[in-house]
Amino acid sequence: MKRAGVFYQLVYHFVWLTKNREPVLTPSIKERLFPYISAKCKELGYTQYAVNGATDHLHVLVGLTPTMLVADVAKNLKGASSHYINHESGLKESLCWQDGDGALTLRETEIPKTVRQAVDITIARIGEIHKFVGGEGALPPWIPSRNKDGKFELFAGH
Repeated sequence: MKRAGVFYQLVYHFVWLTKNREPVLTPSIKERLFPYISAKCKELGYTQYAVNGATDHLHVLVGLTPTMLVADVAKNLKGASSHYINHESGLKESLCWQDGDGALTLRETEIPKTVRQAVDITIARIGEIHKFVGGEGALPPWIPSRNKDGKFELFAGH
């Protein structure tokens, strides 16, 4: 990714959860949500590489420019997507996101592998991963969790 005289490679893997990790990302919501997030990314100038998730959390892989604030990405996409599902989609189901989110950086060379993984992930595979790492409520190891001091760390408790 280049801008006149400037080189940058700002690729982020965002993860956010449904409120109280409720399993509300049903197939009908995903059918509307994923294309909406893709369109919103384009509208906001984000380079969207992938969007996918399970019933209780979402993964979004995007490229940003140096002038874009990382904190605004999740805020913009979470706010717009819940508004769309709740007020404009025509669905009777509702969607609320939990406060907070996770953001990991990637090298550009990691994008194809990460996109393939996002495309390959199904609800069944997510269920298997959750069982492997410690039960239905357990977070997969790539999602940061808080340690006893309240700071985020990867692989906490694993």
